Amino acid sequence: MSWFKTLADTYDNISEIVGIPDENGNILLPPNHTTKSNSDVCVVINSDGTFRHASLSKLTIPIPCTNNSESRAGKANFPHPLHDQIEYLATDEKKREKYLLQLSEWSSLHPKVEAVRKYITNNTLIEDLQSCNIKISDKLFIRFSVVIPDDLKANLWEDKTVSEAWQKYCQREQSEKTELCYVTGRLLPSTDKHPKNINTLSANAKLISSNDNDNFTYRGRFNKNTPANVISIEASHKAHAMLKYLIATQAYKCGSQAIITWSIDSGSAQPGIFEDSLGIYESTIKSERDQLIKAQNVIDFNYAKALRSAFKGYGNSQKIKNNNRPIAIIAVDAATSGRMAVTFYKSLQENEYIERLINWHENCCWYFRYHEKTYISAPSTDRIIAAVYGEPKGDGYLKIKKQSRERVLYIIINGEKFSKGWLNAAVNHVSNPFSYSKADGGWDFNKWEAALNTTCAIAKKYYLDIKEEFELNLDRTKRDRDYLYGRLLAIADRIEGHARYLQDKKSDIEKRPTNAVKYMSAFATKPFRTWEVIYRQINPYIQRLSGCEGYQKEIDEIMSLFIEGEYENDKPLNGKYLMGYSLERRALNSKKNNKGDADDAE
Repeated sequence: MSWFKTLADTYDNISEIVGIPDENGNILLPPNHTTKSNSDVCVVINSDGTFRHASLSKLTIPIPCTNNSESRAGKANFPHPLHDQIEYLATDEKKREKYLLQLSEWSSLHPKVEAVRKYITNNTLIEDLQSCNIKISDKLFIRFSVVIPDDLKANLWEDKTVSEAWQKYCQREQSEKTELCYVTGRLLPSTDKHPKNINTLSANAKLISSNDNDNFTYRGRFNKNTPANVISIEASHKAHAMLKYLIATQAYKCGSQAIITWSIDSGSAQPGIFEDSLGIYESTIKSERDQLIKAQNVIDFNYAKALRSAFKGYGNSQKIKNNNRPIAIIAVDAATSGRMAVTFYKSLQENEYIERLINWHENCCWYFRYHEKTYISAPSTDRIIAAVYGEPKGDGYLKIKKQSRERVLYIIINGEKFSKGWLNAAVNHVSNPFSYSKADGGWDFNKWEAALNTTCAIAKKYYLDIKEEFELNLDRTKRDRDYLYGRLLAIADRIEGHARYLQDKKSDIEKRPTNAVKYMSAFATKPFRTWEVIYRQINPYIQRLSGCEGYQKEIDEIMSLFIEGEYENDKPLNGKYLMGYSLERRALNSKKNNKGDADDAE
């Protein structure tokens, strides 16, 4: 039950914000309350219960509720204690009688509630609504406002004293029978009915149900009416209200899936698990210091490495400095319309969390380009998923995305290794460049390049996991066959691109891919055989460059590094060839930039 207690403890730790809307209208609900989305009509009355006016305006509000009313469904006759559908207030006599009976039990605790009781007793609601040109329907939801001279809180859902009166009544009613709560360890009134509407995208799904064997409410072997685990009303409310608030305010959402990382002592959000290094740096760490602001203008700024310094106390990192406070990570998802499950949970110290996040960004990173500026970053989780499974297509992709996000959680937080299947899938996708297309059907070079860089980051992390380290700079001594073949492909790519530039004075690889790019898929499958084809294809460009001595020398140096028999080996290439290709391209670009214009590169 650790995740359940963690949520309840967080609720206690930030209880000062209970019932207070944030800037977006999100509310951490008080005990014995739920949220009503899009209540329809506001009925305004006087303190003596006489009608003033009504207006049609949809508004999401917190409302008092009972265990039964919060989880009511179908034809069940369980009224809410105050605001409710019109069938409970006027159109269905049995429901109206039950509503009034319940209302009268606690209306003496607050004059505004007593005003509502008097008004409903008069039974003029339908006529009053019609006089305001409001169309009557059974599901019309009514909220109340009571005007009292010198009282600035006419809206009952905004008046904390109304909420407190309802809680006082509930405590009085619930205090007679207590049981040992397995969450708090205290004797408290228990419940087997738990809230729904935790996530607006799966409103009817419950974490705990009273009629199945899942989660906490599986039944004893001999007595089917006795729950094996007892949860108090208080603990249930706090945990569910806290989870609902966290999902609304800071969750990563994907359909009905929600993943949250928060500080247990304050409820505050933590640096995001699924963001790239640049995103975390700019949103969380961005410093007031001129040094860090200036650093963003440096070519190839290493955001992945900069995170370590920032997290350790440099720049604007006071929020996460010197912390050993507990952090919690939870993932929930609705498997069906009525069932929500916790699919991942872990608690750890904040310094542990930060260290694991830093390790991820330092180990799974590569070069990326944004607005012609190059930087080093870990790719976002969405980029990883797109690299492995291709661009999002159809409803089935949502399921893939959910499962993949959870797998990334296990890799980052639990230190699990990237699967070889993921790496191979990403390599296969990137090796087919023309599968990355624009809306008009042309080749999308930028999308392909982003996928290439993401795949290189995955490969770097995968090989590091199996104790083979790759630097972010070209290793001119590395004799790995796949790495060397990738370097050869990059040189062929550059020779053709350079020759074209000399002819047209413009770089048009994005519109007219080189032969190296065209043959990339075949090259990844049969490198020895395909390299011979590519080399013949670039011969005219070699002649145009007057033999391109510099490029030829680079090719000869690479050929000399192949271990005997490895060059002729025609088995498919792995992810190392993409790293070799990417780093050789960067080295050639750097050489070009250092010498000046492209036509002076040789």
